[in-house]
Amino acid sequence: MNGRLIPDRRVSVAIVALVFASGLSLAMLTARAVFVGHIQLGFYIWNLVLAWLPLLFALRVYRLANLRPARWWPLAVSATLWFFFFPNAPYLVTDFLHLKLRPPVPEWFDIVMMMSFAWTGLLLGYLSLLLMQETVRYRKGAAWSWGFAVMMLALGSLGIYLGRFARWNSWDVIFRPYGLAGDFYHRADFKTNPEMLAFLLTFLCFSLLSYATLHALAHLHHHPPPPVEPAEPDELRVAAARTLR
Repeated sequence: MNGRLIPDRRVSVAIVALVFASGLSLAMLTARAVFVGHIQLGFYIWNLVLAWLPLLFALRVYRLANLRPARWWPLAVSATLWFFFFPNAPYLVTDFLHLKLRPPVPEWFDIVMMMSFAWTGLLLGYLSLLLMQETVRYRKGAAWSWGFAVMMLALGSLGIYLGRFARWNSWDVIFRPYGLAGDFYHRADFKTNPEMLAFLLTFLCFSLLSYATLHALAHLHHHPPPPVEPAEPDELRVAAARTLR
């Protein structure tokens, strides 16, 4: 894709790595179920599926935005779906609330397994955000793209709060919009619900730190092209003579 910071080949490599990370997380969950004799923490499977959705929508946006002429209707639908499902990826971090000792599984195994799912979810979400941010940068410039990224991380923190503590889902925006809006209005009184503000600020700080770090690491390989040395006068005369021949 011309003018993009992220070549298609690098995007493909990142997706393969995330498939591997997802497979490893599911393998740990499967090994746990075999060891115990029944499935525990099976909700991780569904949460991981939801975490993949924003990346799939972001890939769709990333490709549609580079078409000429632009296909605005499917692009707008894909961008909207990405917006509503984006919080499902970093949401996996909050599944640490389910951490407790569950014999005969050692606690350290559950810690590592939950870290694996949380890390995979973060990377899925942040790769999708990086693709969306790059689409905005391609159209509007770097300043607009970073404003977009910070706003999405803030709104994503809000979505995670509504999902974790209020138990709303992404599809409730379509099927239960009035109930969702009413509950949000009730909870958004920070004087009576200071925990909401504390969570939003804390998770936003975490999101900004982790996303900015991953963004910087992802662009370490980008170097400016070496400066072109000006040709010496003798070389110019030789080149001109060859051209005249």
